[in-house]
Amino acid sequence: MTGRQTPLDAGEMELVERSRGAADMDQAQLIELTRRLRERRDRVQRAMRSRSRQAQADGGDAGPDTGAREKKAALVEALERTTAELDRRAGGRASARATDNLRAAVEAKAETKSWRGPESRTADLGPAETPNRKIAPSGALHAEGMRAAISRSTGDR
Repeated sequence: MTGRQTPLDAGEMELVERSRGAADMDQAQLIELTRRLRERRDRVQRAMRSRSRQAQADGGDAGPDTGAREKKAALVEALERTTAELDRRAGGRASARATDNLRAAVEAKAETKSWRGPESRTADLGPAETPNRKIAPSGALHAEGMRAAISRSTGDR
């Protein structure tokens, strides 16, 4: 390590250095390294967001936060190296597997009936048993509203 200041701590620096030799790692080590890099990147991202929210709540400015941004950038670069190696090793199998899963889901959906109700889609059970009390007994328009208005006034007419 040179005399240059870095925002990364010793553990993060070790992870970044290990990501440079991603091609020499076995699959389990590469997956573990990728997981740890994601955890560190997410931790820095959450810290930046919470500081920004706190500054906004206090009515101030979040500030430059350059150290955290540099740390995040270094972790993202390392993460890109490891995920690129994982993608290279997958060699297109991941997309083929996703397509196969999609086809299986579409076939499963086509096999099941989408309508789970009765065989007849109508809910008609015949005429209503009780008379419709919403209409006026005489059949006059708006007469049902008059009954309530008359009872609120001085009384029956």
